[in-house]
Amino acid sequence: MSVSSARAVALAVIAGARQRDAWSHELMSAALTRRTDLTRQDAAFATRLAYGTLQTLGVLDEVIDSHVPRPQDIQPKVRDILQLAVYELLFARTSSHVVVHQGVEAVKKATPYAAGFANAVLRKIAEDAPTFPWGDPAADDTALARATGHPRWLVDALLEQYERDVVTEMLHADNEPAPLYVAHNPFAGTFDDLRDALLADGASPEPTPLEGCIRCRDAAAAVTGTALSSGLCIVVDAGAQLVARMASVPPGDIAVDIGAGRGGKTLLVQAASGGKGNVIAVDVHDYKAQVLAARMRELQVPGVRAVVADATDVRALREAIGTSEAQAVLVDAPCSGLGTLRRAPEKRWRLEREDLAKLATLGRELLAAVSTLVRPGGVVVYSTCTVLAMENEDVVRAFLGSTPGRGFEVCDVGEHVPDAWSGFRTGEGFFQSVPTVDGPDGHFAAVLRRQTTSR
Repeated sequence: MSVSSARAVALAVIAGARQRDAWSHELMSAALTRRTDLTRQDAAFATRLAYGTLQTLGVLDEVIDSHVPRPQDIQPKVRDILQLAVYELLFARTSSHVVVHQGVEAVKKATPYAAGFANAVLRKIAEDAPTFPWGDPAADDTALARATGHPRWLVDALLEQYERDVVTEMLHADNEPAPLYVAHNPFAGTFDDLRDALLADGASPEPTPLEGCIRCRDAAAAVTGTALSSGLCIVVDAGAQLVARMASVPPGDIAVDIGAGRGGKTLLVQAASGGKGNVIAVDVHDYKAQVLAARMRELQVPGVRAVVADATDVRALREAIGTSEAQAVLVDAPCSGLGTLRRAPEKRWRLEREDLAKLATLGRELLAAVSTLVRPGGVVVYSTCTVLAMENEDVVRAFLGSTPGRGFEVCDVGEHVPDAWSGFRTGEGFFQSVPTVDGPDGHFAAVLRRQTTSR
């Protein structure tokens, strides 16, 4: 029995993620482009295997190491194969007979002398697989972490902040494909034009509680369809769409988008402003600013200027912006991305709890710097795509208690949040969505207004 084509592709992606510390989506796209012989079903299976293995990597290594006398001696290529096989045994629930044979065949091809070792290890794990996760996830935190393929520290951190049922749903959502939401680009056509194009594409569009936001049930049809290629819409998570709207400005006023990247939120800020705001998009990388400027032209977005600056450097930032009279500043702060883990399979195992404190410090520095750009009565919208207070509420509270933040106050986000999403409003007036299997990612936003008079 030879190794199936789907498993061979999955192994190539797993090895590439290990060797180059690369992102799996890029590796998978390149692998599927090379393998034109794969059927659609094989491509989907390969994707599921690769992403599933990378999502649960730490658990897989824990299990492998517990069944091997000297785990440090396992060659990397052999470990890749064992990880894939153990994922199939514990999470995909593939027949143990098929998994063992496929795993051994893969090891024979990669490292022939280790085939007997792989056979013995996989048979042992297959015997234990029926009782995985070896505890009750409803009561045992370690079993919950194992069952959902997450680091134990992350499960602990979530349980410190949220109820167990909410955490459990978040963890399961992290392992499912993210829903595909698109945002209407009013500068390329009407909303009716967009809906008609998505229907013609076979994307199965559905309305959402947010105006201008559409859920596409057939994601594959949407991403290859004319609605996207013509610029009638862009792909943006529903939660991120809502956050961008919080930074809209009246005609002629200035909005600044910090950490603008490719300009998804930049477009939405200008769209919410009726196309008549003066939007300045800031990124620390020159090439990203160039890409953003070109994309705005391509998408026909008016009134956008792209600049390059380190947003933590107050002097450089103000020189690049050229004003301290912005009506709104949107801060898309660097964060752990814990609200978007389903979009980056390997990310949860590359993060450490210590990283969160560093990111929170950076968030506070950003808030202190960008607050100098806002005129009295203007707002700073602080946003992240994470779900932990350490990077969200705690950062905002620290800013408000600091010298730069003393002239600011919290504005309740209620006017921006649709009734159907009222559960995402916090008691302090912030926005905090959490990932669900059939809903938006985890996003946080706080709207902070500079008072017209000092306290």
